[in-house]
Amino acid sequence: MKAGVRAMLVVGLVAVSAWQAGEAAYIYTKAWLAQRLIASAWDQARSTGAPVEPWPWADTYPVARIEAPRQRESMMVLSGASGRTLAFGPGHVDGTPLPGGQGNSVVSGHRDTHFAFLRELRKGDALLVQAANGSTVRYLVAA
Repeated sequence: MKAGVRAMLVVGLVAVSAWQAGEAAYIYTKAWLAQRLIASAWDQARSTGAPVEPWPWADTYPVARIEAPRQRESMMVLSGASGRTLAFGPGHVDGTPLPGGQGNSVVSGHRDTHFAFLRELRKGDALLVQAANGSTVRYLVAA
């Protein structure tokens, strides 16, 4: 292989690697920023009593917080369970009562991202669910 072709190949590989690293950094930065904005919207909603969208073009807003103390996990539950919503966190399934409401509330999430900690739950572990009205319900894993 000629030196010029080899150099172009190396430059091309370095460029593709830099592009992929940049894409990964962008995704993680976007996720980190989204979590901060969602938490801020949750705090505002708790103080005003009205839902607050985390950014102007958001089609969701936080409706509850789930905590798993032993796993040191805490996450916001967002309104709706569309694919776009689930990219930012667990989502409350429309048509079921809100967390803290009367009846069975359904929350969905991706098992390989936000709900990955569920694999580590053991019998006796606590899950805390804080509703928008400030009430917290404590659930214990039974099996």
